[in-house]
Amino acid sequence: MTTRRKFLTTNLAGAAGWALGSQSAALGSDQSSESAGSAIRPRRDFWNDWPSFLTSQMEEARRQRRADLAAIHSPAQARQRALDVRSKVWELIGGPLERTPLNAHTTGSIDRGAYRIEKVVFESLPQVYITANLYIPTAGTPPFPAVLSPLGHTEDGKAYRNYQYVFQNLARRGYVVLGYDPYGQGERLQYIDPKTGRSRYGPTGEHDRAGRPLLLLGDTFALYRVWDGIRAVDYLVSRPEVDPRRVGCTGHSGGSTMTMYLAALEPRLRVAAAVEGNSENMAGPFYDPPGAVADAEQNIIGGLPFGIDRGDLLWAFAPKPLLICYTTHDEGETYSPVYEEATEEIYGELKRVYGLLGAEEKVSLYASHLPHDFDFFQRRAVYEWFDRWLGNSNAKTAEADFDASPPGTLNCTSTGQVLTSLGGRSVVQVNVDRARQITPESPFRNGAQEEAAVKDNIRSELARLLALPERRTALKAKVLSLNPRKNVVIEEFQFESQPGVRVPGWFVRPSDARSPYSTVLYISDRGGNEVVAEPGSMDRVLAAGHAVCAITLRGLGITSPRLPKGGPQFYGDGRDIGERFACASLCLGRPLAGQRVWDTLRALDYLAGRPDVGASQIRILGSGGAGLAAMLAAVLDPRPQSILLERTLASFTSVVEAEDYSMKLDWFVPGILRRFDLPDLVAALSPRPCWLLNSVDPNDRVLAESAVREDYNRRVNLSSPLFQNVRFVTDPGGDGEETCLKWLASAV
Repeated sequence: MTTRRKFLTTNLAGAAGWALGSQSAALGSDQSSESAGSAIRPRRDFWNDWPSFLTSQMEEARRQRRADLAAIHSPAQARQRALDVRSKVWELIGGPLERTPLNAHTTGSIDRGAYRIEKVVFESLPQVYITANLYIPTAGTPPFPAVLSPLGHTEDGKAYRNYQYVFQNLARRGYVVLGYDPYGQGERLQYIDPKTGRSRYGPTGEHDRAGRPLLLLGDTFALYRVWDGIRAVDYLVSRPEVDPRRVGCTGHSGGSTMTMYLAALEPRLRVAAAVEGNSENMAGPFYDPPGAVADAEQNIIGGLPFGIDRGDLLWAFAPKPLLICYTTHDEGETYSPVYEEATEEIYGELKRVYGLLGAEEKVSLYASHLPHDFDFFQRRAVYEWFDRWLGNSNAKTAEADFDASPPGTLNCTSTGQVLTSLGGRSVVQVNVDRARQITPESPFRNGAQEEAAVKDNIRSELARLLALPERRTALKAKVLSLNPRKNVVIEEFQFESQPGVRVPGWFVRPSDARSPYSTVLYISDRGGNEVVAEPGSMDRVLAAGHAVCAITLRGLGITSPRLPKGGPQFYGDGRDIGERFACASLCLGRPLAGQRVWDTLRALDYLAGRPDVGASQIRILGSGGAGLAAMLAAVLDPRPQSILLERTLASFTSVVEAEDYSMKLDWFVPGILRRFDLPDLVAALSPRPCWLLNSVDPNDRVLAESAVREDYNRRVNLSSPLFQNVRFVTDPGGDGEETCLKWLASAV
């Protein structure tokens, strides 16, 4: 399998260059001016750069993975890769977890003649209740073959009409069937609107809400979903009516994707039928960024550096019987515009591995020509597949009429919701408990290490977590326009952070001051154009004799990526397109936060290469989410002499602990809380001055100074010398530029 090192070409030698404060910027700059009167007007189509960069990264990941597959020529190699995939997927999602008592009990029963339904509640984790319906045949002789069914993203969960229909007819054919509610669906809503009693976000929204904080812990929401499925198998095989040697799994849509995960990770499954799931690789054919991104559990975060994509979940199931069902009429509504081609490609890969293992007849592809649903044609294919491979050849029952029942009939709880009837732990509490279990204390609290060694280790670990490139390429800096304005000179420029990724910016200097200038590198979520607005946000800073360099980080402002060519159905109106790009970056093992930190580091290179900038007089001001990029870059690079962070998150831990948050996926760094939190990184800036102006909570609300101090004290003792040059300022209605001037004056 591809190694992360081979794919990312990320090493600590490159990181050490930053940690040691290398002052040498990559050369190759072109400082020639492109004034308004130039015959050749430079193109400012920055929105194309990030998509092109992401495409090249995906194509390289695809090439390496396909080369890995092509190198497999024997059954032994195929089996070894399956083992490698299983091990690595467990590692990537953060499990397995501890098997605790199921504490299963039945809350009711429904007699339907040919079968009965038991209403079951069990615990996948302590006080994490799963509501399920167990369909049991009333004719025939047990033990029966059994089918586990994880569900697709329907609000009704196990009560969704066509899912019920599958369960009913499998039971009529002689199968015990367990359909269970996932988090955020059916009776397991986690974010309930008290006015309506319904979810505030819907199924996929709930999964994203719960799943993103898990990234900070180095886990993914797939861990919880997979663990629910594994504990459901534990319950299923504990029933005396079930033959544990004949257990299959089928799910539709998101439930099909979970069928794929369980096929890879649950060895007790003997047969699988994945129906209209996410059977397309992220690094699939005809890649058009951001590609086939989905909700929290359906993306294999960090998998591509190891050559693992969605199709490998099914590879790990070979040579067991596997049916893949898809629709030719998805039309980009549920999956990407190339869903059909991508599914067929995965099937081609599986045909090869099943052939190597002498089991070609055990893998099959079936296409329906109806829109996305568990339709009759898909259901019939699934029945026949299970009959064939679970030894149920006598089952000849055609689909009976649907057994309808009033809403709420299948509920296992008195209120129709676990949290309001049984209580237990919400998914937010589960996240908090997991954080407490795996988050270490601050590295500065370990007296066994010298402070300098702790800082060096933080820099190395941070560079690894951000997946920074190993080397700096030519900046190819270029002046796009140069114009004087009253008391200032405005220079529009660009440089290349990485080949083909242009970072645009403004360098504004006072016209009556002499160089080299004291310079503020300014980065914000808005892109920095406010510096040259009239009036400008930095007019008084400029009047005080400082220069201001404002850059636009990738994916913000004018560099926001273009819409994919294959939209708009799958990609909607494009309002979340940046977050989809961030998600694709996470699958590549390259968090967007790291890419933006790299843009910031290259901006420091750019300033270091300017003869009119004082090398010892560079300060950095980060605003909003971009303040995180400023902070992380300053930890890695000693050149900023002072740091001001405005309206920046106080701690990542607060995101895990919050029921809601507004922080975008752009700034989530997988695994960072397994090493340190933001207060630790501020401490690592010592002895350089760092001002924290109007620090915010996860919902971007300004915190009282006492709350910020309390957050910091949880990690590092504020009485430590590490914080002697840290200043907390809370003044939400005050003059931010006035605070900036005070900060600059204090740093002189």
